[in-house]
Amino acid sequence: MITFKKARKEIYLELSQSLKNLYLGTFTKGLSAQHISNEEAELYLDNLFTKGYGIFGFSDDQLVAALIVTPPSFDKERPESIQNKYSDKDSLYIAEVLVDDKFRGMGLGKGLFKEFEINLSSDIKYVLLRVWSKNEIAVNLYKKFGFEYCGSILQEKLKPVSKEPFKMLKLYMVKPYSKIL
Repeated sequence: MITFKKARKEIYLELSQSLKNLYLGTFTKGLSAQHISNEEAELYLDNLFTKGYGIFGFSDDQLVAALIVTPPSFDKERPESIQNKYSDKDSLYIAEVLVDDKFRGMGLGKGLFKEFEINLSSDIKYVLLRVWSKNEIAVNLYKKFGFEYCGSILQEKLKPVSKEPFKMLKLYMVKPYSKIL
């Protein structure tokens, strides 16, 4: 059985090793494989939880999925048009959506987003995210949840073994939220 839980810094600290393993497992192998050191992963995840929070998915007591949210200003690479339109006071940025490869195709992405929306503050008008253009499964999932394209960037990454540079086109997507009166 899969359960979801909102995770602030305290829960993150308890599960930081598991989350780091989930993060590295997601981005250092498979289609989106890139070089990320243990130290880089730890620092990045620690920084996410300084101002952000997560929705964690568990199978029994094992962490198998996570959606991590921060203020938009966390994303220093976002285009100026996005910086100007979406502020920290009324917007959030989904920095990561991670699902253990053994649990993919089981609806965990949908479950993470549903739990995220249940916990969403009524002050939030927009939610942004960034996704690799070639990750069609994720792009289609985000579209089903009402996200629309709003910009892009080209990021330079390093291949996992050779550390040879390569480029990834990242799409920005946004979903507007309005208060229900």
